[in-house]
Amino acid sequence: PSSRGMYCSTPPTPDVRLHNRVVVVAAGARSPMSGGNQVAGLVRQLSLDQFENEGRRVRDSETEQMYVSKDPQHLPLDHVASTSGIHKQVLQKLLRPREWTAPVERTFFMDVASIQELCNQCERCFKEEKTVLRLHAPIKIFGDLHGQFGDLMRLFDEYGSPSAAGDIAYIDYLFLGDYVDRGSHSLEVVMLLLALKVENPKNVHLIRGNHEAADINAQFGFRLECVERLGEHGLWVWQRLNALFNWMPLSAVIEDKILCMHGGIGRSMEYISEIEALQRPLTMEQGGLLLMDLLWSDPTENDRIEGVHPNARGPGLVSFGPDRVHNFCEANELQLIVRAHECVMDGFERFAQGHLITVFSATNYCGTANNAGAILVVGRDLVVVPKLIHPLPPSGEGDSPLKFGEAEAADPWIESVNRDRPMTPPRGRQASKPGNDRGSLAWI
Repeated sequence: PSSRGMYCSTPPTPDVRLHNRVVVVAAGARSPMSGGNQVAGLVRQLSLDQFENEGRRVRDSETEQMYVSKDPQHLPLDHVASTSGIHKQVLQKLLRPREWTAPVERTFFMDVASIQELCNQCERCFKEEKTVLRLHAPIKIFGDLHGQFGDLMRLFDEYGSPSAAGDIAYIDYLFLGDYVDRGSHSLEVVMLLLALKVENPKNVHLIRGNHEAADINAQFGFRLECVERLGEHGLWVWQRLNALFNWMPLSAVIEDKILCMHGGIGRSMEYISEIEALQRPLTMEQGGLLLMDLLWSDPTENDRIEGVHPNARGPGLVSFGPDRVHNFCEANELQLIVRAHECVMDGFERFAQGHLITVFSATNYCGTANNAGAILVVGRDLVVVPKLIHPLPPSGEGDSPLKFGEAEAADPWIESVNRDRPMTPPRGRQASKPGNDRGSLAWI
């Protein structure tokens, strides 16, 4: 080709890689709303090798590249937000990262008609989407939230929120499921995310987790929360939301190189096209083995354990080894799998020599795990940057002006649920007593 042709050729797509620094906000960091100036001094960038719980080491000798946002002068028309509807009222009420505190009055602020309207609007959005979303960077990826609305607000406050005053015009948001159960504010989490989806249908993306299923969230707190906070209409709302969950997309592919799902690839999945072939609405029974693997499977304990093995979560569930990850990525021309589903002590953890990352966004899961929460920010250059928040200090420790999440541990009904149905221990660690495990960087 001529030299002119060479200059006009399309540059190669960059490879996916994990940044060798992690952004961390200290547990006592002062929020901007408090008027203090301490937060800048308490934000740290730590080397990956400083994380004792994030056990799969990947050393990267390339030059560090910081996140690059989308050019605001070249935004697609998809970024034009919706201008009317009940979702606006929900956003005004709930999207308040610097101001939200757990309500003293437990009665939920939305009536049944408003919830029905929001569900109908969001269902139309899901019906227009494919089972496997095809997305572009830059994008933020969130793991399990489990009704911990305070943690969602903290993540928005520290690392940008999907609002006109935030960064939604420049970066997409992807949530990997498990919005409900275990925490006290599942209704707030679900309603805010549905409202964000209606407001920004092409830029906020919700996929399904294993707790977005009626047979599961009937047992782990969501149905009880609906009845407790919505009274005689609570059961109907719970049923309507579960009908909506059946329409949710099941996975996402970013720049044809990063596959995101809630659980994993299990034993049955060989190609992304198999996920694409699943027809929604879909219950767990209708989805069969493939859906079970997609929403429920986990990586094996470490890179030395290959193959497929029974999963301690229960009969019929499996764990998959690093060989499965490598083979699946090669067969589908992928460079990385991002999944959620497991509590990990530092909020993120690598597996299969860095070809799989687990991300978990709820801190101090079930009030006992003492884990940090994290999101992953995928830059336009496909560099993946983990960003962490710490669990809040126990009552009486530190002086944080934002009391996000304090009410979760105080609600006796959710404490009873978590006591009767203990959580799966954090990945690679046995369950510990609350307040005693200070070895994790979550407490630094």
